[in-house]
Amino acid sequence: MLLRTLSDNAFENAEQQLCYDPRWGRENCIMLRRTRRAELGPCVHTLSIRAAWGGTEVCRAGGRDIGIDDDNFLILNHGRFYSSSIRALQPVESLAICFRPGLAERACGAMAVSLDRALSDGDALAGVEPDFIENLQPHDTCITPVLQFIRRHALQGVDDEAWYEEQLHFLLERMQRHRQRLLGEIDALRLTRATTRREVFRRIGHAADFMQTNYARPIDLDEIAKVACLSKYHFLRLFSLVHGVTPFSYLQRKRARVALRLLRTTAFTVAEVACSVGFGQRTTVLRQIRRWTGLRPLQIRAGTLDDLRGATHA
Repeated sequence: MLLRTLSDNAFENAEQQLCYDPRWGRENCIMLRRTRRAELGPCVHTLSIRAAWGGTEVCRAGGRDIGIDDDNFLILNHGRFYSSSIRALQPVESLAICFRPGLAERACGAMAVSLDRALSDGDALAGVEPDFIENLQPHDTCITPVLQFIRRHALQGVDDEAWYEEQLHFLLERMQRHRQRLLGEIDALRLTRATTRREVFRRIGHAADFMQTNYARPIDLDEIAKVACLSKYHFLRLFSLVHGVTPFSYLQRKRARVALRLLRTTAFTVAEVACSVGFGQRTTVLRQIRRWTGLRPLQIRAGTLDDLRGATHA
């Protein structure tokens, strides 16, 4: 299934009808939309990966609101009860790829065995149900290029389901590779027990998602630590252990990235941008952008889109 629209009203109606489509949850589904207002769900989803550009799409899953925007993507596991909404002044482009049941299990099962085993067993390989980490992940050189490739072809009007099936296999391979890298990072944490490392990574991930979702409003250490269900003392130490920066630096970096995008892509003044991203003063915006990107004030408005991508992912 390919559901694609660039119209505000058309997609909202189409989304509500989608949950009643007999193919929903049985086939691969790629949903691409550009809209200022939309609602989807709540409903049960298959394994999915989601991204958004030009604004924020708020996903609600596991009792959390998670804001997906230009900086990140989100993977949700099979069977997740989920809803999403877009409420923006400017159109937001949203991409959601839902894998049909069994596709990820068979693909990940095949990745888990050697070539010799695959040659001997043929198509009789056992499936392995993947368990992806459900936190916002920064755009990277592994998964993001495949998402962008699929996005470009959907925008160009490609409707060949066999072609998309191939791309989803490539995407699953990248997702599994990304998962293994994250598990390696968890194992490398300087904590004794494996179960402790995984739980710490999960809680700190929830706190990081909270900051990326709520950066535009004042939030303090007490509120963030509460999301992680940790004391401020332990939260500060563990957050720095996982991310290599303090929570305040992490939050300021996020605000600086969003501010840079707004200054590059809108006519907002520096003062207006400062208010919209959670910085109190105009000078703070310029100072933080320079800290995290190296750009001086005169370079900010003059940059190209390629410059923006490089700076925001620094």
